[in-house]
Amino acid sequence: MEHGGLSPMATLAIPVIESIAVRVLSALGVGLTAGAAIEEMRKRNEEAEKAKDSPLAHTDAQTKTEKEKCKECPPDRGKAVARSWSMSESSQAYQARITGFPPGTEWNFAGLDFDGFRSSQCLLQEAKGKYDQFFDEDGVPKEWWASNSGGENGLIRQAGTQYAVALPRPPVRLSWYFMEPKSYSHFTSLFSVQYPGLETVFEP
Repeated sequence: MEHGGLSPMATLAIPVIESIAVRVLSALGVGLTAGAAIEEMRKRNEEAEKAKDSPLAHTDAQTKTEKEKCKECPPDRGKAVARSWSMSESSQAYQARITGFPPGTEWNFAGLDFDGFRSSQCLLQEAKGKYDQFFDEDGVPKEWWASNSGGENGLIRQAGTQYAVALPRPPVRLSWYFMEPKSYSHFTSLFSVQYPGLETVFEP
């Protein structure tokens, strides 16, 4: 005989569900009959759903998300160092303007020097001033500079070593800033292939 119009399988399932409800609430220290136990569980489920939509629940979720965003930034473990590289006054001034560091100050991280570092953005910086003098009118590197180990190849190596330690990406970022358009265009093309995570910025 069917129970309340239910199938035989459903009829058998009802006592099982009631038994589970009683055991669950018993474990919570609540002693109820089978029917009352199911009703009590239904009420508790409704209260739990309401709690999810409460302002406090949303605040907790937002706090968790903000904490996840505040990931550790490895370059924070670096330090400011004083350097006296040989460079023109204009290049030194450009570096200071881009990074906000005092002239002659750089950021050493993982054994390498970077022109600057912005902790709030987990951003390592390198500034390149007047480099268009090494390109012809068509934007092609002059042969003597391109073949010089300290010229074009030197910058490519420098970018490669910096790129290798600017990890993990994200949150770590590495940006090279160029004062002039030819050098910016040339190295943007090179880096996009060799170091795809390295950002280039044209900042006159």
